Amino acid sequence: MDFAFLVVVIGIGGLLAIAFWDITVTLENGPHIGDLPTWSLELRISDNQSLIAYQLRFCSAFLNLILLSLHRRAPTRNPQPFEDLLEDPEYDQLSDRDELEANLRDLIQDLATVRSRAMAADFSEGRLETFVGSPQKELAGTQNQYVSYQVTTKSDFQSFQKPEFTVRRRFTDFVFLYKQLSKEYPQCAVPPLPDKHKMEYVRGDRFGPDFTQRRAHSLHRFLKRISLHPVLRRAMLVINFLESPDWNQHMKGRSSRAASGSEQGSTGFVDALADTFVNTFTKVHKPDKRFIEVSERANKLSEDLANVEKVTVKVARRQGDLETDYADLATQCQKLTALEPAVDGTLTSFAASVTTTSQGFKSIHDHTDQNYLTSLRDMDAYIQALKTLLRTREAKQLDFEQLSEYLAKSAADRDSLASSHGAGMGASGFLRSKVEDFRGIDHDQARRQRVRKLEVEIERLTSEVELSKKSSEAFDEHTVKEVADFERIKSIEFKDTLGDLADAHVDFFQGTIETWEGFLEDMRKEEDQRKAVGAS
Repeated sequence: MDFAFLVVVIGIGGLLAIAFWDITVTLENGPHIGDLPTWSLELRISDNQSLIAYQLRFCSAFLNLILLSLHRRAPTRNPQPFEDLLEDPEYDQLSDRDELEANLRDLIQDLATVRSRAMAADFSEGRLETFVGSPQKELAGTQNQYVSYQVTTKSDFQSFQKPEFTVRRRFTDFVFLYKQLSKEYPQCAVPPLPDKHKMEYVRGDRFGPDFTQRRAHSLHRFLKRISLHPVLRRAMLVINFLESPDWNQHMKGRSSRAASGSEQGSTGFVDALADTFVNTFTKVHKPDKRFIEVSERANKLSEDLANVEKVTVKVARRQGDLETDYADLATQCQKLTALEPAVDGTLTSFAASVTTTSQGFKSIHDHTDQNYLTSLRDMDAYIQALKTLLRTREAKQLDFEQLSEYLAKSAADRDSLASSHGAGMGASGFLRSKVEDFRGIDHDQARRQRVRKLEVEIERLTSEVELSKKSSEAFDEHTVKEVADFERIKSIEFKDTLGDLADAHVDFFQGTIETWEGFLEDMRKEEDQRKAVGAS
């Protein structure tokens, strides 16, 4: 009775899981074994783009298990068909009830695997584009005023309700997203946010257009890096951030759960701080050449970016000076019109052309200062995030090496005790022997107790070393993937930023050419008119 009830409960749970997963189930009759039918199961996940057909023999699933249970319980049934089932060579591995239950568990795991792979394919292969811009001051004139940014998303993910939608988020929302991703994905180099400790907060200019536009560009790069990351782009927190209209409630719920978790894990923070302090002054014995090369390339790139930033700062300053000079020249030309009325039209046209050129210098200066220069600093911060990941990986390796050394030391102490036969171990053994004599303790019994304690400790350390080794190796492999993702995202970002900078310069020079060609054309027309008037 208990077995049949367990089968029914598992079957109902499986059906509920299938309904929850939005999976279409089709059962087709298969060959009969004795008087028991077998079934084939076809699963189709409701996805317009990624249709997954998964064929399984359901003779190892809960339907045959239920039929088998009913067959065993029915008093009027002939047991011969069941014996035929047991004797069938094709299904001899499914004759045992435990194996049937094991196959049922395997089927449930297969269903979960199909679902997770379908979601991973949907999120990793789909299109996800994000755009951040249009900073807007909210609650202006009040004590709680802040700046919100428009986040536009274009995607073909089936998880989104629309292919294109827009929400507004403030900077604290981005900070919350970054902190949660860093906490939930410690194995990833989570893209950093722009630094909040700026002089604009001290001077009160954090609501000015220059600061908000610069921050909008940085936030755009932050979300774009996440959208290009194969793991972070699948995070449900990111999906909710991009789409959810109730983001504040979602954020409060996560904050409350995080607060309760932090109260329970306060000792973990102290342990992590102690490990960080110890690892800072300890070097790994066998550094991995792969990550040494990555660290060297990262340091070299940081130095190159610093040099480019210095040059770019000078270029932006020069562009700003030219903007001011051209604006002053236009103002002085306007003043000359009152002194030289005979060339009023020419001076006015010239002043207008100079003003347009000044505006062009302002546009190129704003792009260089707010977009390109900020992108260099953001990339340097991203490199620091990669270095932090490398240090975390090194700490994993260091933990494994220290545990291995501790295990080797414990094994050596055990072997020394086992072979010493009470002779002691150097000065410490001599002192221990004298203390035991003073306390009247049997040396052989004390030695055997120490050996037993060491054996227990060695057994515990052996399991911890194995776990630490697996964790370190897994983290190494994931770090290799993270480095590859970083290089790919870096290449895309450099291509975009340099392409935008080139487009901005092309627009500037093209606009300047059109402005002064138009001015020269006006001068030719005016000269032709004067000649025509003089000839007549």
